[in-house]
Amino acid sequence: MRAVTTELPDEPAPTPYVARYRRVPPILMIVAGAFAFGKAIRWIAGAAHGGHPDRVPPPMALAVASILLTAAGAVRLARARRTGGIAFAVDADGIFLAASRDGGRRFAWDEVSALVLFSRRTDFVHGAVRCVGLRVHPTAPGSPERHLAELDEAVSRHDLPLGVWARLRRLDRRPTREGLVLAVSFHAEARGWRYHSARLARAMRAHAPGVPVVREPSERYYDLVGWRADQDELRRILQDAELGHWC
Repeated sequence: MRAVTTELPDEPAPTPYVARYRRVPPILMIVAGAFAFGKAIRWIAGAAHGGHPDRVPPPMALAVASILLTAAGAVRLARARRTGGIAFAVDADGIFLAASRDGGRRFAWDEVSALVLFSRRTDFVHGAVRCVGLRVHPTAPGSPERHLAELDEAVSRHDLPLGVWARLRRLDRRPTREGLVLAVSFHAEARGWRYHSARLARAMRAHAPGVPVVREPSERYYDLVGWRADQDELRRILQDAELGHWC
């Protein structure tokens, strides 16, 4: 008898998770800004012809509102255009994270050790902004461990002036061992876009089962990202030292 073999169908590839910028809110902001600007012009024209300015909003407030709304809407549209409308994505190749400086960056899976979901309390309006952060491996560029190693190396130099060395010593605010575990190297605020936590967690399990998804409360915001301010200051200090800009 002839053996009969059956081929099992290939399993479908996991579906990428993509979060896109919303286009309607920035467009509405631009329209509202144009409307406020038109109201300001009509107020000025009415006042010039002996109207009753006490019955309508002052033109300065309308002009400022129009500028703020139009600028904010234009910035959001430009940011979305730089990344093709994609704010955040998880796929077989890694994670794409939008950034305001360079439009966005892709991280391969061998760079990422954890995906951190947290929030930041807002100062202007009471509330919180949701954030997505990446914890990279300790040996990867941009990790807090690399920053601490660079700081130790800089402090141990003997060719720096006393003023530069004192500035470096003030940066020696080491996070605790627990704080280093999930210190976020890169993050993006979910402004103009949203992410669904459950679907995101499923996509992470499908594409990178070894990379955990961690949720942190808003009270942990500074512990997660605060060390990056010291990283930027360290770069400025060393740049000044190399250029000879010290007292």
